[in-house]
Amino acid sequence: IMDVLISLNSPAHILRDHGLNKNGDAQRFHTANVLRRIQKYMPYRSGATIKLTIAQTDVNVPVIVTHAPYAQRLFEGVAPSGRPLRYTKTKNPLAGPRWDRAVSAAEGDAMAADLQRYLKRKGG
Repeated sequence: IMDVLISLNSPAHILRDHGLNKNGDAQRFHTANVLRRIQKYMPYRSGATIKLTIAQTDVNVPVIVTHAPYAQRLFEGVAPSGRPLRYTKTKNPLAGPRWDRAVSAAEGDAMAADLQRYLKRKGG
């Protein structure tokens, strides 16, 4: 009988080594990818909301940000009166409320594949 001692790095250390922690390069890649893909699901009349989102989102932080007085109503798809918003779809035919859910449902598999390719390219 032989005893074998295996020393493993902690899960946090392994995640950090592969750029998979909150501030890692893989997370930055994914946040930038989501930011790029989510735009076609966002309302577009003048493009101001999308431009604001791009300007306010720091890909070093795993959150897409749209901070404006009207943003919550636009995101939820409900006017101050409580009535559902009707989105102009001329520029963005896929525009509607909850663009986070829309991009995830429509492109989640593609984004996961993008991330896998990224990790393979970097040797992860």
